Amino acid sequence: MRSLPIVLSTLCIIALASDVLAFQFAPFRVKFDPTGPGASQLFTVKNNTDQPATVQIRATTREVDENGVEKNEDAEKDFTIYPPQVVLKPHAQRSVRIQWMGDANLRREKAYRIIAEQLPVNLDKDAPHHSAVKFLVDYRAAAFVTPAGLAPDLKMESSDATTVNGKKMLELVFNNVGTQHLLLRNLKLDLKDNRGNEIHLTGDKQLKHIDGEGILAGHKRRFLLPWPKDLTGSLQTVDFTFDKQAF
Repeated sequence: MRSLPIVLSTLCIIALASDVLAFQFAPFRVKFDPTGPGASQLFTVKNNTDQPATVQIRATTREVDENGVEKNEDAEKDFTIYPPQVVLKPHAQRSVRIQWMGDANLRREKAYRIIAEQLPVNLDKDAPHHSAVKFLVDYRAAAFVTPAGLAPDLKMESSDATTVNGKKMLELVFNNVGTQHLLLRNLKLDLKDNRGNEIHLTGDKQLKHIDGEGILAGHKRRFLLPWPKDLTGSLQTVDFTFDKQAF
């Protein structure tokens, strides 16, 4: 799970054509309070094209396993969405209000997706049905219901050598035992082996698929890196630092 605030994915192609129905959905990342004014947030849906568009908005839960695979289930009971569906004229925009309706006394942050989906509805009666291409796309915003006073708490649960497809790899398992999610922004790793060799890894090039990744509260993440060639002995210690700001 790369913790980018939003994921834009192509779902399907209906026909061959020159026009694509597309829209924007914002914000990409949002925090809800469990009570008070902050329990209600405003989103904007904007049609960027010369064609009308129909967009549906819904909420899902968000769980991520150790390997970064995300699982979602319907979360209709946790939010009120108004309106849940919008019809946008060309280049028009519309506000959508989403209200948290769940537990007002959360002890730990809860993670969700707010999903805006373009529906395959032809609203242009004059447009030919056989010559327009419509890509159905969805935006998946990251949403968190976050009580005051929470904090992440990241532990290195394990660090060791492993073999993947015949290649020696460094396996790291992080565990966020805290009450709020975190992002591994500006992650730095300091590694030392039993022969006294030390290396320092930082940045997206050296920490590809790790730097910037998110770990939800109460979740673990497992990462693999190529074994550093300068570590000729067995791994002895791994220390890490990162920017701890969640939002």
